[in-house]
Amino acid sequence: MQTLNANEIYNMDCLTGMKEIPDDTVDLVVTDPPYLINYKSSTPHNKNARSRKPIIGDDADEDLIRGYSKECYRILKPDTALYMFCSTKTVDVFKPALTEAGFNFKNIIIWYKRSGTAGDLEAQYQQFYEPILYVNKGRAKMNGKRLPDIWEFPRVSWQVQRHQNQKPLNLIKLCMEKHSKEGDLVFDGFMGSGTTAIAAIQLNRKYLGFEIDPVFYFDAKARIAEELAPKV
Repeated sequence: MQTLNANEIYNMDCLTGMKEIPDDTVDLVVTDPPYLINYKSSTPHNKNARSRKPIIGDDADEDLIRGYSKECYRILKPDTALYMFCSTKTVDVFKPALTEAGFNFKNIIIWYKRSGTAGDLEAQYQQFYEPILYVNKGRAKMNGKRLPDIWEFPRVSWQVQRHQNQKPLNLIKLCMEKHSKEGDLVFDGFMGSGTTAIAAIQLNRKYLGFEIDPVFYFDAKARIAEELAPKV
């Protein structure tokens, strides 16, 4: 097993890699795991895009989320926070997995995306939001003022999207600003296109994470290199 270093993303299964992370060493988890709904983008603009294929692990059983939640609890320091994105369709799987792992449930934050999903056009209301589960290991005090539990950030447009479930950079940065400080280590076991890493770099935090899909892994590495390159 390779030695894990801060400010690295590893192309491997997170449950395997996390076993090499010592207990009580991570300051914050901000993570966007597979929603267990076998999602793929229906965007017609690029029919050959990787984002039009199902996300690796998104058809996994609930044990993935249970095992991941337990490992996140183990590696987090006492009195720290975790933010986990999920789907309204599987929140009843994600929330119990986190509480069973030992986390104290605090909020379901509503991310209002300003635009909605397609879904069943004739028998379903258009959904304009996603839930973010905010939990504590112990009690994690927030930095700065107390915020409401509805956060408005426009979704990443398809013109610049590098992953079908890519989250807005400023949304990830808000999570980090509320529950970490400069120099802290932020973990994400499902890095996707590397947004958590980019947010950490811009906020002077350290990052560590995994991405099992080699296409997204190499794209995340390229994106990080672009971010770190000298600005002309």
